[in-house]
Amino acid sequence: MIIVYCLDSINGIGGIQRVTVTKANALAEVPGNEVWVIVADNSGRPVFALSPAVHFVDLQINYYEDDWKSRWNVLKGIVVKRRVHKRRLKEQLKAILPDVVISVGQSEKNVIPSIRGNWATVREFHFTRRYRDYHAVSFFNRLSAWCGNALDSLVLRKYDRIVVLTYEDKKLNWRRWNNVRVIYNPVYLSSQVSSLESKRIIAVGRLTYQKNFSSLIRAFKSVADRFPGWTLDIYGEGKERDALSAEIRNLGLDASVRLMGAVPDIQDIMPDYSIFAMTSRFEGFGLSLVEAMSCGLPAVSYACPCGPKDIIADGVNGFLVPEGDEEMLAERICRLIEHEDERKRIGQEAFKSSSRYALPNIIRQWMELFTELAVWKKS
Repeated sequence: MIIVYCLDSINGIGGIQRVTVTKANALAEVPGNEVWVIVADNSGRPVFALSPAVHFVDLQINYYEDDWKSRWNVLKGIVVKRRVHKRRLKEQLKAILPDVVISVGQSEKNVIPSIRGNWATVREFHFTRRYRDYHAVSFFNRLSAWCGNALDSLVLRKYDRIVVLTYEDKKLNWRRWNNVRVIYNPVYLSSQVSSLESKRIIAVGRLTYQKNFSSLIRAFKSVADRFPGWTLDIYGEGKERDALSAEIRNLGLDASVRLMGAVPDIQDIMPDYSIFAMTSRFEGFGLSLVEAMSCGLPAVSYACPCGPKDIIADGVNGFLVPEGDEEMLAERICRLIEHEDERKRIGQEAFKSSSRYALPNIIRQWMELFTELAVWKKS
Protein backbone atom coordinates (compact mmCIF):
# COMPACT_ATOMS: atom_id res chain seq x y z
CA MET A 1 0.00 0.00 0.00
CA ILE A 2 1.49 3.36 -1.05
CA ILE A 3 0.26 6.09 1.29
CA VAL A 4 0.92 9.83 0.88
CA TYR A 5 0.30 12.45 3.58
CA CYS A 6 0.11 16.09 2.47
CA LEU A 7 0.31 19.07 4.83
CA ASP A 8 1.96 22.46 5.35
CA SER A 9 4.88 21.37 7.51
CA ILE A 10 5.97 18.80 10.06
CA ASN A 11 8.09 21.31 11.96
CA GLY A 12 7.00 23.24 15.03
CA ILE A 13 5.12 22.16 18.13
CA GLY A 14 1.54 21.34 17.22
CA GLY A 15 -1.01 18.56 17.44
CA ILE A 16 -1.38 18.20 13.65
CA GLN A 17 2.36 17.81 13.13
CA ARG A 18 2.74 15.40 16.03
CA VAL A 19 -0.18 13.18 15.03
CA THR A 20 0.82 13.10 11.35
CA VAL A 21 4.42 12.11 12.12
CA THR A 22 3.23 9.50 14.63
CA LYS A 23 0.86 7.88 12.12
CA ALA A 24 3.30 8.06 9.21
CA ASN A 25 6.05 6.41 11.27
CA ALA A 26 3.72 3.65 12.48
CA LEU A 27 2.22 2.99 9.04
CA ALA A 28 5.72 2.68 7.56
CA GLU A 29 6.32 -0.27 9.92
CA VAL A 30 3.36 -2.22 8.51
CA PRO A 31 4.69 -4.86 6.07
CA GLY A 32 3.94 -3.94 2.46
CA ASN A 33 3.46 -0.22 3.12
CA GLU A 34 5.36 2.61 1.47
CA VAL A 35 4.71 5.93 3.20
CA TRP A 36 5.41 9.45 1.93
CA VAL A 37 5.05 12.84 3.62
CA ILE A 38 4.84 15.84 1.28
CA VAL A 39 4.94 19.33 2.78
CA ALA A 40 4.50 22.81 1.30
CA ASP A 41 6.94 24.49 3.67
CA ASN A 42 9.35 22.94 6.11
CA SER A 43 10.95 26.01 7.61
CA GLY A 44 11.19 26.16 11.36
CA ARG A 45 12.57 23.89 14.01
CA PRO A 46 12.01 20.12 13.70
CA VAL A 47 10.41 18.77 16.86
CA PHE A 48 8.97 15.35 16.02
CA ALA A 49 11.36 12.93 14.30
CA LEU A 50 10.25 11.36 11.04
CA SER A 51 11.30 7.73 10.64
CA PRO A 52 14.01 7.00 8.03
CA ALA A 53 11.50 4.53 6.57
CA VAL A 54 9.22 7.44 5.57
CA HIS A 55 9.94 9.22 2.29
CA PHE A 56 9.95 13.00 2.67
CA VAL A 57 9.42 15.75 0.07
CA ASP A 58 9.47 19.53 0.64
CA LEU A 59 7.76 21.33 -2.27
CA GLN A 60 9.17 24.66 -1.02
CA ILE A 61 6.00 26.66 -1.64
CA ASN A 62 6.51 28.73 1.51
CA TYR A 63 3.02 30.21 1.59
CA TYR A 64 3.51 32.51 4.54
CA GLU A 65 7.04 33.86 4.10
CA ASP A 66 5.92 37.26 2.68
CA ASP A 67 2.56 37.70 4.43
CA TRP A 68 3.92 40.39 6.73
CA LYS A 69 4.83 42.68 3.81
CA SER A 70 1.37 43.60 2.50
CA ARG A 71 -2.11 42.32 1.71
CA TRP A 72 -0.93 41.83 -1.87
CA ASN A 73 1.54 39.27 -0.65
CA VAL A 74 -1.24 37.50 1.25
CA LEU A 75 -3.29 37.39 -1.98
CA LYS A 76 -0.22 36.19 -3.86
CA GLY A 77 0.11 33.34 -1.40
CA ILE A 78 -3.50 32.34 -1.95
CA VAL A 79 -3.64 32.66 -5.74
CA VAL A 80 -0.20 32.50 -7.35
CA LYS A 81 1.49 30.09 -4.97
CA ARG A 82 -1.46 27.73 -5.01
CA ARG A 83 -0.96 27.22 -8.76
CA VAL A 84 2.69 26.39 -8.14
CA HIS A 85 1.65 24.09 -5.31
CA LYS A 86 -0.75 22.21 -7.56
CA ARG A 87 1.84 21.77 -10.32
CA ARG A 88 4.59 20.53 -8.01
CA LEU A 89 2.27 18.25 -6.04
CA LYS A 90 0.86 16.81 -9.26
CA GLU A 91 4.39 16.02 -10.48
CA GLN A 92 5.17 14.21 -7.24
CA LEU A 93 1.95 12.20 -7.17
CA LYS A 94 2.31 11.17 -10.81
CA ALA A 95 5.82 9.91 -10.02
CA ILE A 96 4.81 8.10 -6.80
CA LEU A 97 1.50 6.64 -8.07
CA PRO A 98 0.02 6.19 -4.58
CA ASP A 99 -2.93 4.07 -3.55
CA VAL A 100 -4.26 6.78 -1.23
CA VAL A 101 -3.58 10.49 -0.77
CA ILE A 102 -4.47 12.10 2.56
CA SER A 103 -5.04 15.81 3.06
CA VAL A 104 -4.37 16.80 6.64
CA GLY A 105 -6.56 19.84 5.96
CA GLN A 106 -4.15 22.71 5.43
CA SER A 107 -3.00 24.51 2.26
CA GLU A 108 -3.32 21.35 0.16
CA LYS A 109 -6.97 20.66 1.00
CA ASN A 110 -8.34 22.58 -2.01
CA VAL A 111 -5.59 21.37 -4.36
CA ILE A 112 -5.74 17.58 -4.03
CA PRO A 113 -9.26 16.99 -5.46
CA SER A 114 -8.31 18.90 -8.63
CA ILE A 115 -5.39 16.57 -9.40
CA ARG A 116 -6.68 13.57 -11.30
CA GLY A 117 -5.18 10.18 -10.68
CA ASN A 118 -6.04 6.57 -9.99
CA TRP A 119 -5.79 6.96 -6.23
CA ALA A 120 -8.27 7.37 -3.41
CA THR A 121 -8.44 10.70 -1.58
CA VAL A 122 -9.05 11.20 2.14
CA ARG A 123 -9.58 14.47 3.99
CA GLU A 124 -8.73 14.51 7.68
CA PHE A 125 -10.47 16.97 9.99
CA HIS A 126 -8.35 17.91 12.99
CA PHE A 127 -11.01 20.36 14.20
CA THR A 128 -14.74 20.17 14.51
CA ARG A 129 -16.34 21.04 11.20
CA ARG A 130 -17.72 24.30 12.63
CA TYR A 131 -14.36 25.57 13.90
CA ARG A 132 -14.69 28.79 11.86
CA ASP A 133 -18.02 29.61 13.54
CA TYR A 134 -16.53 29.13 16.99
CA HIS A 135 -13.72 31.57 16.16
CA ALA A 136 -16.07 34.21 14.72
CA VAL A 137 -16.68 37.05 17.19
CA SER A 138 -17.66 39.88 14.78
CA PHE A 139 -19.98 40.29 11.81
CA PHE A 140 -17.04 40.23 9.38
CA ASN A 141 -15.68 37.07 11.04
CA ARG A 142 -19.10 35.42 10.80
CA LEU A 143 -19.40 36.37 7.13
CA SER A 144 -15.90 35.02 6.46
CA ALA A 145 -16.79 31.82 8.33
CA TRP A 146 -19.92 31.36 6.22
CA CYS A 147 -17.97 31.81 2.99
CA GLY A 148 -15.22 29.47 4.16
CA ASN A 149 -17.73 26.81 5.17
CA ALA A 150 -19.52 27.07 1.83
CA LEU A 151 -16.28 26.69 -0.14
CA ASP A 152 -15.21 23.82 2.08
CA SER A 153 -18.46 21.96 1.44
CA LEU A 154 -17.98 22.21 -2.34
CA VAL A 155 -14.45 20.83 -2.14
CA LEU A 156 -15.25 18.17 0.47
CA ARG A 157 -17.73 16.49 -1.86
CA LYS A 158 -14.86 15.65 -4.18
CA TYR A 159 -13.06 13.54 -1.58
CA ASP A 160 -13.67 9.78 -1.45
CA ARG A 161 -13.68 9.68 2.34
CA ILE A 162 -13.72 12.20 5.16
CA VAL A 163 -12.29 11.26 8.55
CA VAL A 164 -13.38 13.16 11.65
CA LEU A 165 -12.15 12.80 15.20
CA THR A 166 -15.31 12.36 17.28
CA TYR A 167 -18.74 10.79 17.07
CA GLU A 168 -20.13 14.01 18.52
CA ASP A 169 -18.84 15.96 15.52
CA LYS A 170 -20.20 13.39 13.08
CA LYS A 171 -23.62 13.45 14.71
CA LEU A 172 -23.83 17.25 14.91
CA ASN A 173 -22.27 18.30 11.62
CA TRP A 174 -22.23 15.42 9.11
CA ARG A 175 -25.72 13.96 9.28
CA ARG A 176 -26.36 13.96 5.52
CA TRP A 177 -22.90 12.67 4.55
CA ASN A 178 -22.48 8.94 3.94
CA ASN A 179 -18.71 8.95 3.35
CA VAL A 180 -17.66 10.10 6.84
CA ARG A 181 -15.65 7.86 9.14
CA VAL A 182 -14.66 8.44 12.77
CA ILE A 183 -11.09 7.54 13.73
CA TYR A 184 -9.65 8.93 16.94
CA ASN A 185 -6.21 10.46 17.22
CA PRO A 186 -3.62 7.99 18.53
CA VAL A 187 -1.46 8.32 21.61
CA TYR A 188 1.54 6.47 22.90
CA LEU A 189 0.42 4.96 26.17
CA SER A 190 2.66 6.35 28.87
CA SER A 191 5.23 4.08 30.48
CA GLN A 192 4.84 6.12 33.68
CA VAL A 193 1.64 6.50 35.68
CA SER A 194 1.21 9.22 38.25
CA SER A 195 1.01 8.34 41.92
CA LEU A 196 -1.53 11.21 42.21
CA GLU A 197 0.11 12.33 45.43
CA SER A 198 1.64 15.64 44.34
CA LYS A 199 -0.30 18.84 44.99
CA ARG A 200 -0.06 19.91 41.36
CA ILE A 201 -2.63 20.47 38.60
CA ILE A 202 -1.70 20.64 34.92
CA ALA A 203 -3.33 22.25 31.87
CA VAL A 204 -1.98 22.10 28.31
CA GLY A 205 -2.62 24.05 25.11
CA ARG A 206 -1.86 27.15 23.07
CA LEU A 207 -2.43 30.38 24.94
CA THR A 208 -5.30 31.45 22.69
CA TYR A 209 -8.99 32.31 22.75
CA GLN A 210 -9.92 28.70 21.98
CA LYS A 211 -8.22 27.23 25.04
CA ASN A 212 -9.90 29.75 27.37
CA PHE A 213 -7.26 29.61 30.11
CA SER A 214 -8.53 32.85 31.63
CA SER A 215 -11.60 30.89 32.75
CA LEU A 216 -9.41 28.23 34.35
CA ILE A 217 -7.35 30.86 36.17
CA ARG A 218 -10.47 32.54 37.55
CA ALA A 219 -11.87 29.20 38.70
CA PHE A 220 -8.57 28.29 40.31
CA LYS A 221 -8.76 31.37 42.53
CA SER A 222 -11.36 29.68 44.74
CA VAL A 223 -9.38 26.40 44.64
CA ALA A 224 -6.26 28.20 45.86
CA ASP A 225 -8.24 29.89 48.63
CA ARG A 226 -9.48 26.53 49.93
CA PHE A 227 -6.29 24.55 49.31
CA PRO A 228 -3.34 26.98 49.37
CA GLY A 229 -0.75 24.21 49.01
CA TRP A 230 -1.96 23.25 45.53
CA THR A 231 -0.56 24.79 42.33
CA LEU A 232 -1.61 25.07 38.68
CA ASP A 233 0.90 24.85 35.81
CA ILE A 234 -0.18 25.78 32.27
CA TYR A 235 2.00 24.46 29.43
CA GLY A 236 1.90 26.17 26.04
CA GLU A 237 2.68 29.40 24.22
CA GLY A 238 0.54 31.92 22.40
CA LYS A 239 -0.55 35.50 21.92
CA GLU A 240 -2.52 35.65 25.19
CA ARG A 241 0.52 35.11 27.41
CA ASP A 242 0.72 38.76 28.52
CA ALA A 243 -3.03 38.98 29.23
CA LEU A 244 -2.97 35.73 31.21
CA SER A 245 0.08 36.88 33.18
CA ALA A 246 -1.77 40.07 34.07
CA GLU A 247 -4.83 38.11 35.19
CA ILE A 248 -2.67 35.90 37.40
CA ARG A 249 -1.17 39.01 39.04
CA ASN A 250 -4.53 40.74 39.45
CA LEU A 251 -5.99 37.71 41.22
CA GLY A 252 -2.97 37.42 43.51
CA LEU A 253 -2.08 33.98 42.16
CA ASP A 254 1.60 34.60 41.36
CA ALA A 255 2.69 31.95 43.86
CA SER A 256 0.26 29.27 42.72
CA VAL A 257 -0.27 29.63 38.93
CA ARG A 258 2.62 29.42 36.47
CA LEU A 259 2.82 29.74 32.67
CA MET A 260 5.41 27.10 31.84
CA GLY A 261 5.89 27.58 28.08
CA ALA A 262 5.83 24.82 25.49
CA VAL A 263 7.63 21.48 25.76
CA PRO A 264 8.24 18.81 23.07
CA ASP A 265 6.75 15.84 24.94
CA ILE A 266 4.16 16.69 27.56
CA GLN A 267 3.73 13.04 28.57
CA ASP A 268 7.20 13.11 30.11
CA ILE A 269 5.91 15.73 32.55
CA MET A 270 2.35 14.63 33.23
CA PRO A 271 3.20 11.86 35.75
CA ASP A 272 4.43 14.59 38.11
CA TYR A 273 0.86 15.92 38.44
CA SER A 274 -2.35 14.73 40.08
CA ILE A 275 -5.19 16.43 38.15
CA PHE A 276 -5.64 17.56 34.54
CA ALA A 277 -7.89 20.54 33.74
CA MET A 278 -9.26 21.64 30.36
CA THR A 279 -11.42 24.71 29.76
CA SER A 280 -11.51 24.92 25.95
CA ARG A 281 -14.35 26.72 24.21
CA PHE A 282 -14.18 24.08 21.46
CA GLU A 283 -11.92 21.22 20.42
CA GLY A 284 -11.34 18.93 17.49
CA PHE A 285 -10.55 16.03 19.78
CA GLY A 286 -8.57 16.84 22.91
CA LEU A 287 -5.25 15.04 22.42
CA SER A 288 -3.71 16.39 25.62
CA LEU A 289 -6.76 15.14 27.53
CA VAL A 290 -6.16 11.57 26.34
CA GLU A 291 -2.43 11.89 26.99
CA ALA A 292 -3.17 12.94 30.57
CA MET A 293 -5.54 10.01 31.04
CA SER A 294 -2.88 7.62 29.72
CA CYS A 295 -0.71 8.86 32.62
CA GLY A 296 -3.51 8.00 35.06
CA LEU A 297 -4.62 11.59 35.68
CA PRO A 298 -8.28 12.26 36.51
CA ALA A 299 -9.52 15.08 34.30
CA VAL A 300 -11.94 17.93 34.86
CA SER A 301 -13.08 19.40 31.56
CA TYR A 302 -15.68 21.73 30.11
CA ALA A 303 -18.14 19.73 28.00
CA CYS A 304 -17.31 21.83 24.95
CA PRO A 305 -17.87 20.72 21.36
CA CYS A 306 -16.35 18.42 20.20
CA GLY A 307 -14.17 15.91 22.04
CA PRO A 308 -14.54 15.74 25.81
CA LYS A 309 -17.97 14.09 25.65
CA ASP A 310 -16.49 11.29 23.50
CA ILE A 311 -13.60 10.77 25.90
CA ILE A 312 -14.94 11.35 29.42
CA ALA A 313 -17.67 9.33 31.13
CA ASP A 314 -18.73 11.81 33.80
CA GLY A 315 -17.89 10.62 37.30
CA VAL A 316 -16.22 7.47 35.98
CA ASN A 317 -12.92 8.42 34.35
CA GLY A 318 -13.17 12.18 34.84
CA PHE A 319 -15.64 15.02 35.27
CA LEU A 320 -17.55 16.95 32.63
CA VAL A 321 -18.61 20.49 33.53
CA PRO A 322 -21.07 22.69 31.59
CA GLU A 323 -19.04 25.05 29.43
CA GLY A 324 -18.26 28.29 31.25
CA ASP A 325 -19.45 27.11 34.67
CA GLU A 326 -16.42 28.22 36.66
CA GLU A 327 -18.07 27.56 40.01
CA MET A 328 -18.71 23.90 39.16
CA LEU A 329 -15.26 23.58 37.62
CA ALA A 330 -13.68 24.73 40.87
CA GLU A 331 -15.97 22.46 42.89
CA ARG A 332 -15.00 19.37 40.86
CA ILE A 333 -11.29 20.17 41.21
CA CYS A 334 -11.73 20.67 44.96
CA ARG A 335 -13.58 17.37 45.19
CA LEU A 336 -10.64 15.53 43.64
CA ILE A 337 -8.22 17.34 45.95
CA GLU A 338 -10.26 16.60 49.06
CA HIS A 339 -11.06 12.95 48.33
CA GLU A 340 -7.84 11.09 47.58
CA ASP A 341 -9.60 7.71 47.24
CA GLU A 342 -11.92 9.09 44.56
CA ARG A 343 -9.04 10.83 42.83
CA LYS A 344 -7.16 7.54 42.58
CA ARG A 345 -10.21 5.53 41.53
CA ILE A 346 -11.01 7.95 38.71
CA GLY A 347 -7.33 8.05 37.73
CA GLN A 348 -7.27 4.26 37.41
CA GLU A 349 -10.38 4.34 35.20
CA ALA A 350 -8.82 7.12 33.11
CA PHE A 351 -5.73 4.98 32.53
CA LYS A 352 -7.82 1.95 31.55
CA SER A 353 -10.00 3.88 29.12
CA SER A 354 -7.00 5.46 27.36
CA SER A 355 -6.15 2.08 25.81
CA ARG A 356 -8.83 2.60 23.14
CA TYR A 357 -6.62 5.36 21.71
CA ALA A 358 -3.43 3.26 21.70
CA LEU A 359 -1.43 3.63 18.49
CA PRO A 360 -1.78 -0.02 17.31
CA ASN A 361 -5.58 0.19 17.59
CA ILE A 362 -5.75 3.42 15.59
CA ILE A 363 -3.32 2.22 12.90
CA ARG A 364 -5.42 -0.93 12.47
CA GLN A 365 -8.49 1.25 11.81
CA TRP A 366 -6.61 3.33 9.25
CA MET A 367 -5.36 0.22 7.45
CA GLU A 368 -8.92 -1.11 7.32
CA LEU A 369 -10.02 2.14 5.70
CA PHE A 370 -7.14 2.11 3.20
CA THR A 371 -7.84 -1.51 2.25
CA GLU A 372 -11.52 -0.73 1.82
CA LEU A 373 -10.67 2.20 -0.47
CA ALA A 374 -8.19 0.13 -2.51
CA VAL A 375 -10.82 -2.56 -3.14
CA TRP A 376 -13.41 0.11 -3.98
CA LYS A 377 -11.07 1.80 -6.47
CA LYS A 378 -10.42 -1.49 -8.28
CA SER A 379 -14.09 -2.46 -8.49
